[in-house]
Amino acid sequence: MSFKFSWAALLAVCGTLLSGSVVLAAEDPGIVLDVQSDPSGGKRAVATLRVPAPPDAVRAVLNDFEHWPELFDGRFVLVKLDRQDGRVVTDLRIKRTPLPGHLRLLCETRDLPNGEIVTSLIEGNFRHYRRRWRLVPEANGLAVHTRAEMELSVDPDTWTQGWLFAAILRSDLETHFKILRERAVAQAGSR
Repeated sequence: MSFKFSWAALLAVCGTLLSGSVVLAAEDPGIVLDVQSDPSGGKRAVATLRVPAPPDAVRAVLNDFEHWPELFDGRFVLVKLDRQDGRVVTDLRIKRTPLPGHLRLLCETRDLPNGEIVTSLIEGNFRHYRRRWRLVPEANGLAVHTRAEMELSVDPDTWTQGWLFAAILRSDLETHFKILRERAVAQAGSR
């Protein structure tokens, strides 16, 4: 069987990705996600998600670096992990969907004194990468839930068209948020 490139097939797949991500967002009112062009290049994603678990459970999942690949539906591979002087350095390979191969992301994550979790690019196949999580406790009856606010500025060093990258980023983040929520609820329940 031979593979033949078709622009029509590529556009059909992209249309499916775009419509699929909109449906997913509509099905989950606990996630608000906006993906726009970043003035510095690439894309900027801003999201707020409601998690029915306390902030310490969400933080535990976000800081469980050994299990990061599971939070991204298997698209990430952890190559190396190094904890040093208040920061965690991770060397990751990210599958280039829909293209073959991987992107390298060597980054550092820090828990800041104000409670934010910030991940920044050290080197790799990105022009820039910075992700910030802010975890805000919210009362929900007698329980404490979390309003998790995420900002991501990312510009991969690739020739992928901006609209296609935005569609893939949206879909990946929505899947990531669902997995994060499930893991945080399980983490809170195991205490």
